[in-house]
Amino acid sequence: MVGRGLVAGILLAATVAACGGSAATAAPGGPVASAVPAGTYTSTAFQPPVTFTLPDGWEMPPDSNLMLTLRPAGSEVDAVNLFRDARAASQAADCPRGAEPGVGATSSELATWLRERPGLVVSNPTLATIGGLRGVGLDVGIREGWTQSCPFANGLPTVPLIAGPTEDAYYWAAYGDERMRLYILDLPSGGTITVMIGTVLGPQVDTLIAAASPIVRSMAFATE
Repeated sequence: MVGRGLVAGILLAATVAACGGSAATAAPGGPVASAVPAGTYTSTAFQPPVTFTLPDGWEMPPDSNLMLTLRPAGSEVDAVNLFRDARAASQAADCPRGAEPGVGATSSELATWLRERPGLVVSNPTLATIGGLRGVGLDVGIREGWTQSCPFANGLPTVPLIAGPTEDAYYWAAYGDERMRLYILDLPSGGTITVMIGTVLGPQVDTLIAAASPIVRSMAFATE
């Protein structure tokens, strides 16, 4: 499945639950959702459970144990995505869904690897604390003049970013004008949670960050 087609980022996802069944991911372009009343909510499947406060006009498609999506109702271009245990995505020319060999999975290791990608413009990392978890924050976008693409991107400039802990989990590649803010947070027991505020309409990223930041600041992770 190609989530959001070529309208807003490249996402391939079909998460297999621990019990052996399949669970649809909370991905833009995935299960139909509608706006929920403003209020405080808790993920139903994402681990560790996360509680957050949404304003009016936002929706949350069904979540999985590895991914949770929050987005303005009906949007196919803006979203806040949470990923569990992200890995550096393979940089092979055919853009396979697996992880890049030899890259560590802590917040600092992933941040260093992202800053080394020639196709990306990445800000200096800043220390970040969200929901009781600590890590780093980065702003990420495609470098002007970058021309390499992936087979699924119809020739648009593309840089694979993250892959899930298994190949049947999520996969995300930045492409075109997509810009995002990433918070990569370390879990006390090991592993990470990546919070991605992103839009395919790059010039609008500051507007999205302003709208999404109160939601992100409200997050609390049940890690005990």
